[in-house]
Amino acid sequence: MICRKVKLYYTISLFLHLRKPGDYGIIKEYNIFIEFKELKELLYTDLIFIYAFLPITVLLTMCDRSTEYKNLILVLSSVVFFSWGKPFYICFLFLSVVFDWVFGFLAGSRSKAVKFVGVMLSAAMNITLFVTVNYNFLFASTPIALEHTVIPVGMAFYSVRGLSYVFDVAFQRIRPERNLFCLITYMINYTLFLAGPVVRYGDIKDQIRSRAITGKKLNDGITRFIVGLGKASIIAAALGYVKNVGLDVTNMTFFGALLGMAAFAAQVYFLFSGYTDMALGLGLLNGFEYDENFIPLKVKNGVSGAVFGFNHTLMRFVNDSLISPLSKSPFSAFAAALASSVLVGLWYGFGKQYIIFGLYFGLFVIIETLGLRKLIAKLPRVISGLYTLIVLFFGWSIVYFSDFAGYKTWLFGLMFKRGIISDALLDEIYAYCALLVFAVFMLTPFKDKLKHSIENAAAKSERAYGVVRILSTAGLLAVLLMSTASRVVY
Repeated sequence: MICRKVKLYYTISLFLHLRKPGDYGIIKEYNIFIEFKELKELLYTDLIFIYAFLPITVLLTMCDRSTEYKNLILVLSSVVFFSWGKPFYICFLFLSVVFDWVFGFLAGSRSKAVKFVGVMLSAAMNITLFVTVNYNFLFASTPIALEHTVIPVGMAFYSVRGLSYVFDVAFQRIRPERNLFCLITYMINYTLFLAGPVVRYGDIKDQIRSRAITGKKLNDGITRFIVGLGKASIIAAALGYVKNVGLDVTNMTFFGALLGMAAFAAQVYFLFSGYTDMALGLGLLNGFEYDENFIPLKVKNGVSGAVFGFNHTLMRFVNDSLISPLSKSPFSAFAAALASSVLVGLWYGFGKQYIIFGLYFGLFVIIETLGLRKLIAKLPRVISGLYTLIVLFFGWSIVYFSDFAGYKTWLFGLMFKRGIISDALLDEIYAYCALLVFAVFMLTPFKDKLKHSIENAAAKSERAYGVVRILSTAGLLAVLLMSTASRVVY
């Protein structure tokens, strides 16, 4: 029983053991969180961040109403955040911002040749940063090999932001930013560094110049941050234990293969959406309003809806910057969609399984765009829902197994060739049944219906509003305490 309690609170192993050791990717990037004691990095889930860094920076930000002052505090606090444990690292970030600032002027030129040079230079620099940092294992025996203590977390999202700025200038969605400090505020921003959304400069350029921190933003920001913390540290952790036992290739059973893969997919969702919620909350606490990064799954939208709803801001950038500009004919549109699928797959992780993963979902999106989506919309909701869930289920299985032997074992488990259910899996289900039921509830439309019902009830009278506020505050406090306990136990 004591062991179970420790497992419940030992939550923030922030990523999945998605794959076996030796597999790498964005998802591997979150594995770095597990080694935070060795890396000495400051993370959203660290107690010193939650109880010291965050409240101090928010209080300092509120000491003056001017936006220039808020930007200065944000940049200075971000310098502390980024350089925690590796002070020289911030120099590379500032240097890359200066380069993207210059590339932006080139991309904004009227000359097509100069514009092309600016875009290519930015792409070369940001892709080099991404590959060098995220896939540094490829350079293990070279002079650019980095020690674990200097590998930064979050470079994938940072690189995309830099690239998106130059691309948006080139496509005339925004003008080149003349004020370097405004671009520094956008890039050197700790609220956007660890996870999505992929905020583009045009989305917040006006807020960088003028914004206010209101009581509503503070309340919503704290709520959003704690909700995200609970998703990533409590729900995702419980799903991780079920996944690890269910997908154990040495003891694979039918329900292990079924529930384990479902738990894996749900864990990916809660981790990414949890960290996104924390980022959105941190943005509100600093006066920013960012776009949502996860759109609720609706079966009528098919697999395409799930693909573009998961990490929505990244997919929107890919569509605006790659797919749409290159879609001059049906053939070029098809080629652009496939190429983008491969690139997105490689952005999430390195290896052939990620290329297959990207192509798998890319092909379904293309097929649905050609007419399958209209057919799905006409089907009964149960059938269209089963279609979407089955495609997603087998799609996530592609990235979990790094070799065909493990995948074959999993398929045999689904075909009842290795037993029904193991005692170890039953133990995990019994231990975390409440959290598992709550996770399923959070993935259904009933969550939003309950939220609206509570809001309507609170609006009926002052007494009802007070009761709702007390209960919601108590719930947030409970989530915060459980998340805190996980760090203390660790």
